[in-house]
Amino acid sequence: MSNAVKVFFSYSHKDEVLRDDLATHLSMMKRQGVIEAWHDREISAGREWANAIDDNLNAADIILLLVSANFLASDYCYDIEMKRAMERHEAREARVIPIILKPVDWSDAPFAKLQALPKNAKAVTTWQDKDEAFLNVAQGIRRVVEEMAKSKTSSTASETTTPAISTPLATSGGLTDSQRRRLKQQEDSLQQQYGLASTKLGKLREAYSIETDTATKFKLEKQIQESETELNRLDRQLEELEQKLV
Repeated sequence: MSNAVKVFFSYSHKDEVLRDDLATHLSMMKRQGVIEAWHDREISAGREWANAIDDNLNAADIILLLVSANFLASDYCYDIEMKRAMERHEAREARVIPIILKPVDWSDAPFAKLQALPKNAKAVTTWQDKDEAFLNVAQGIRRVVEEMAKSKTSSTASETTTPAISTPLATSGGLTDSQRRRLKQQEDSLQQQYGLASTKLGKLREAYSIETDTATKFKLEKQIQESETELNRLDRQLEELEQKLV
């Protein structure tokens, strides 16, 4: 397990059941020995819990922020764990991945600039099938783990070869850094549009469910269909961008 990617869970204890569900979906990677997952429930008796958390947080390769209202309200999660996680992310010592567990306004959080999971940052608890949401999260984490493995392999290979003539930096898929930045900006914009459209659709559905006037319900139904069409369009565009960024 010495080469395994170390994964740290930062979460509120009020979301422990959802954390356990995610850990279960990551169990295959644990069995394969590609990751080591740690959370504070694994602190052994007699250890100082704060020191144990700090040690594992500072040693982690991937830090998962399990985002919910509980997480944002927790002083320890937000002010200590998340702050340290972002410091390590900015220093490129670790990769921070926000996992959106429940609907909450996190648009102004320091990690809002990061690509979140599940797909389109749609909260796990809002999916019709929660297992499908966690599968999407697990697949996203696996891709990051594979990227890290490739990066380590490339770094090792470069140390044994003669440096080539300088060329524009290219990332996976043959994209230059500037191309990837532009695509990421487009993706961020589309995700914001998707979030607004999703909120609008939710409000329309809520209004439809309580409306009693037949004519008004008919109008709302038409608006719901239009919103669903718009969401599907944005979803397709996001999928196309994701394919380009892989």
